[in-house]
Amino acid sequence: MKKQSVEALYDQGRRYLQGDGVVFSYEQGTEYLKKAADLGHAKAQYNLAVCLHLGTGIKQSYEEAYKYFQLASNQGLSRAHYMLGGYFIFGFTFPPIEEQAVHYFRLAAEAGIADAQYDLGVLLLLGKGVMRSEEEAARYFELAARQGNAEAQYNLGICYYQGLGVPISHEEAIRYLEMAVKQSLPKASKALEHVMMNSFQEV
Repeated sequence: MKKQSVEALYDQGRRYLQGDGVVFSYEQGTEYLKKAADLGHAKAQYNLAVCLHLGTGIKQSYEEAYKYFQLASNQGLSRAHYMLGGYFIFGFTFPPIEEQAVHYFRLAAEAGIADAQYDLGVLLLLGKGVMRSEEEAARYFELAARQGNAEAQYNLGICYYQGLGVPISHEEAIRYLEMAVKQSLPKASKALEHVMMNSFQEV
């Protein structure tokens, strides 16, 4: 089948899933996505995998979802890298393999996926599946924090407060914790109060 025809199948699936010019239908959408996915369309493979993972418009199957995430990842789709990292860390279809999670999170993180940058930072900070590195963890937290990831902003604030991978700086700790507070992250408020009280005492 010609590439244009495969693209048309994907587009029709997208239209059904979004109700774009047709009657909204998860079932019809996933049917077209599968046709395009089986013909090698990377975005169709990824979106079909999401539907399979959630059981949206199609019978839920982590095994099938993993297969299509893998196919999309093999074509370089960064979001698929991230989802595979999640599969390897949470073990949806097999026991967790932290080293593989690190591998896929790193691919997604280097492609600019903020959630992957945060998750990779956590694994680096804990030394799970990779040699522990506070410096590298803080670097990935910063990348994710710049993109507005509240958890990364919180973690980076704690890093600055405790001197984990970065020089101790209550000013920077407060700055990043305030960012997380603005995004309504509950634990950030308590941490911010603690840091500010200690900073006040040191003046």
